[in-house]
Amino acid sequence: MKEEMNNERILDGMTVKEAIVRYGELQLPYEQVARLVADMVETGHALSLHEKLQTPGTDEYEWYQSGFAEGNLKLNINLESDVKTNQKDAYRNLSAERRRHCNY
Repeated sequence: MKEEMNNERILDGMTVKEAIVRYGELQLPYEQVARLVADMVETGHALSLHEKLQTPGTDEYEWYQSGFAEGNLKLNINLESDVKTNQKDAYRNLSAERRRHCNY
């Protein structure tokens, strides 16, 4: 059974680090991450957050990249599992995802 969604904000109870890692997992663009986390940081820091997400060596960059890598791993594990259980279109989806990553 699927988890029931509630109307609470997704970020409620999360730290800035947890939110950035989670959005990295979801592979949201930097600008969207900065906007979504803006309420969690001091006024005026949202722009610098956008820059930090793209700057190697910053904590924010490391958090996002860690989440991004974790998200890719989870996706590939799930797609591979679908192939093993012969789910409809599973091999095609796995192949498409692997081709997409070859283009990076």
